[in-house]
Amino acid sequence: METETETCKVRILEERDKLIRMELVGEDHTLLAPLTSKLLENEQVDLATYSVPHALRSSPILVVKMKVGDPREAVKAALAALASEFEEFERAYRAAIV
Repeated sequence: METETETCKVRILEERDKLIRMELVGEDHTLLAPLTSKLLENEQVDLATYSVPHALRSSPILVVKMKVGDPREAVKAALAALASEFEEFERAYRAAIV
């Protein structure tokens, strides 16, 4: 099985006690839509949303506000959960087509 590893450049635009705004350079709705959904499954997350200021020239801005906890850790946990779900889907897909 081939494995590709890509990195995403993250630029922290604002960080306060329970809020973070970050730019995910080079990403788009493909990552941000499931990421915000996964974040909102976390009961400690008060707000998870993103915007793309300009569709052709901008990277998305992710905003996460917590009721309780660290927003950086919530984003890391959501990304890890998504990676696990995508890997499981890939295994099931490969098993189904063989």
